[in-house]
Amino acid sequence: MYSTLKLIAKKLLRPLIYRFPPVMIWPHRLYIWLDVLSRTKNLSGDVVEVGCYLGGTAALSVKMLDAIGSDRPYTVIDTFSGFDEGQFKNEVRLGANKRLESEFSSNSPELTRWVLNRHGGNRVKIVQGDITKITDDQIPKRISACLLDVDLEAPIYEGLKRLYPRLVTGGVIAVDDCDNYEGGYKAKIGYERFMAENGFTPEYKYGMGLITKLS
Repeated sequence: MYSTLKLIAKKLLRPLIYRFPPVMIWPHRLYIWLDVLSRTKNLSGDVVEVGCYLGGTAALSVKMLDAIGSDRPYTVIDTFSGFDEGQFKNEVRLGANKRLESEFSSNSPELTRWVLNRHGGNRVKIVQGDITKITDDQIPKRISACLLDVDLEAPIYEGLKRLYPRLVTGGVIAVDDCDNYEGGYKAKIGYERFMAENGFTPEYKYGMGLITKLS
């Protein structure tokens, strides 16, 4: 009920609340992501953001693409209803604080679409669903750059398994929340699990885990 009321309030007050893009990523990690967009600008393949919340980061990212002369398609994938209950229970077992459970629940595709259109992200395509459960045809076939920001260990790991094979040579996946905050999200565990299983060496910049496809 609380999440529903909060969503209604957001919709009613959206011109005031979202007069600026609601960017939820830390500035130093936003820098890393925008640098990824720049470094991959000459690659073919879509840009994908998994875990977009209200679309603030996507709106800024599209402006970045326009600024560097890149017309790559941009797709965002999100449940728009917060975390999967089973996935979050696993997160708590790994040490995450239970208070994080409802952090992104008061949202909807319609509100995100409004925010995107308001801030220059009109060309962003929205896909509603869990990255671990959506069908293969809902994910772009070729990906040049991906921001994987779903926070939790399980969808990070499963998301990488689905996204990495679609990454073009030279393409980059940036995984947010790969830090060691006590009681925080456990994305780093999922990232390191995937890297270990594939014989890759983890690479970190400002708490962002990176994967570059070399061949």
